[in-house]
Amino acid sequence: MPVVFDWTGGDLGSIAQCIGVLVHYLATHPAVQDYLRSGVPDAEIDAIIDEILRIDDPFVSNRRVTTCPVTIGGAELPQGARVKLNWTSANRDEAVFGDPDAMDPERNADRNLVYGIGRHACPGRLLATLEMRIAMQELLAATSSIALDSQRPAERAVSPVGGWAMVPIVLA
Repeated sequence: MPVVFDWTGGDLGSIAQCIGVLVHYLATHPAVQDYLRSGVPDAEIDAIIDEILRIDDPFVSNRRVTTCPVTIGGAELPQGARVKLNWTSANRDEAVFGDPDAMDPERNADRNLVYGIGRHACPGRLLATLEMRIAMQELLAATSSIALDSQRPAERAVSPVGGWAMVPIVLA
């Protein structure tokens, strides 16, 4: 069953969560909008998407079972221990990323855990990134400005979901 979940977890709901995070970030960072509208190559857009998702990870956590005894942060865990991995916290660890809000796609790429790692890496990463890039490119091409709606505040999603439940925006 875990294999089936891993293959089906990247559904339209996951893409919608990611798009919400991306749109909120763009609405609160006009300079990034301007930069992305300036003709940035696809590979750089993909790196920026990954970095925005690292900064505001819509995928909060996963459960795992240890396959051997392990020591993490001074805590000893036996084989078979059930653990909860907090991806959001890991992707914002100041010891790893310095200022967790700083946009630095090149520096942070190899430590970004948004798509998992090792045998638990997302098999749909390339398709998901393509979908998000196209959505961003089309939104940016059709607008000159994306801003938060001052009359209706954005609402955070409630755990165990990350990201945003609602991001009212004004397009110009």
